[in-house]
Amino acid sequence: MKSWSLKRRMTLVSAIVLVIAFSIIYLITKSAYTIASKTRIQESLTAQIYALMAVAEERDGQLGLPTELRNDRLNHLNSGLVAYVLDVDGDLIWRSRSSDTFGVLPNINFDYSITKISETDLDNKPMFWIGDRIIWEHENGMEGRYLFLIGEKQSILNEAVRKFKREVIVWLSITAMTIIIVFIYVLNRTLRPLQEAQSQIELISAGDAEKIQGDFPKELIPLTSSINQLLESELQQKSRYRDTLGNLAHSIKTPLAIIKSELSQLSPVAGLSAEVAANTPDSKMGSNLANTGKINSHKLNTNKTRDLLIAQVERIDDIVRYQLNRSVVTAGQTLRRKAPIKPDVEKIVDALNKVHSSKSLKITFEVDEQCFFPGDRGDLMELVGNLADNACKFAKSCVVIRVYNQGNQVVIKVEDDGSGVPEKKRTLILDRGKRLDQQAEGQGLGLSIVMDIIKTYKGELIIDQSILGGAAFSLMIPY
Repeated sequence: MKSWSLKRRMTLVSAIVLVIAFSIIYLITKSAYTIASKTRIQESLTAQIYALMAVAEERDGQLGLPTELRNDRLNHLNSGLVAYVLDVDGDLIWRSRSSDTFGVLPNINFDYSITKISETDLDNKPMFWIGDRIIWEHENGMEGRYLFLIGEKQSILNEAVRKFKREVIVWLSITAMTIIIVFIYVLNRTLRPLQEAQSQIELISAGDAEKIQGDFPKELIPLTSSINQLLESELQQKSRYRDTLGNLAHSIKTPLAIIKSELSQLSPVAGLSAEVAANTPDSKMGSNLANTGKINSHKLNTNKTRDLLIAQVERIDDIVRYQLNRSVVTAGQTLRRKAPIKPDVEKIVDALNKVHSSKSLKITFEVDEQCFFPGDRGDLMELVGNLADNACKFAKSCVVIRVYNQGNQVVIKVEDDGSGVPEKKRTLILDRGKRLDQQAEGQGLGLSIVMDIIKTYKGELIIDQSILGGAAFSLMIPY
């Protein structure tokens, strides 16, 4: 339940409360109906017993009642309403026609009352009773004691209660459904600001928006304002990262560029021994030949030192560039971007055609129009640029770049027709500074930069054998 949405939680809690409330209402209503029905039966039976006493009359010194009564229920079998008149010994004086279905007489010794309803069985059938004992004075001066009884089957009340329960359940269900529908509508209206905030946050995560906009209830304003401030702070912090690191890189790269330029302008000590020999008289040739050997040795050491310094300056330049890119891509990815891929791939291919023009490579690309990069354009350029540049370095005649969607991710695949990457060494080349070909240009940092960016976007890089014969680098970045 911890992962449930607010809407789901509120709906569940409200449904539970509604079920409990309606269950209590149902029980109270059923109980009230049962009590009211019993009261109604008691009043009806009391009225019937008084009506029965009213039609009693003297007949030949005996108490007599008419065969047909005004209440038709007493005249019909299976009506459920019966009437008896018994003497003090329990002998039958009179019974209604409706009681002919019962094979036994009521128990004379039961405590019947006219002020409250009594419950006892008659012929194994539960009954409600109202009874009154009277003393009748006959015309001959004799007194007789009689018990007037009116009874009704409890099954009649039970059936009425069952019908009432069904009706109550139906109406309570209809009411509950109506309340739930109204509640869901009201809940949706109430939670709409939260849903709007959620939608805008998702847009921000997808790179379609930069901040939360719109009018929100005062309870949500602190939240939306804090999120906007966080996003603004992140943008400012990232900008400061870029500016500071850019300034640092520029400060270091400027003196490095000067050193590299000066070293490049130094002339090799290549033809010094020949010039010495041409301008030296024969008489001194012997001693100068010895000096020439020393000069040649000094020339070789000087050229070696110059080449070593240039290589180290280039290495420092690559390391600065690597650290700059690594710091920028790890500066945070809360605010995503959507970068179109095709224009940048076109620019990269144009640049690679110029850089590797001496190899006469055929560099082709195919980019799905629906593809986009879920991040900064600079990261996209770094990924495709490094992979494509590596492919060009080792390709023999052609390089193919393909970009397409695969599920919920974008795939960037770079293939070449070079010598490929041995399966055992595919993990090795992803380490910083590792290269399979030590004669190739660079310091082995390109794929390491690629791996750092991939980790930032939670992507994956797979190295495989290309159908062209060389290596195939498949880069997958989830949207």
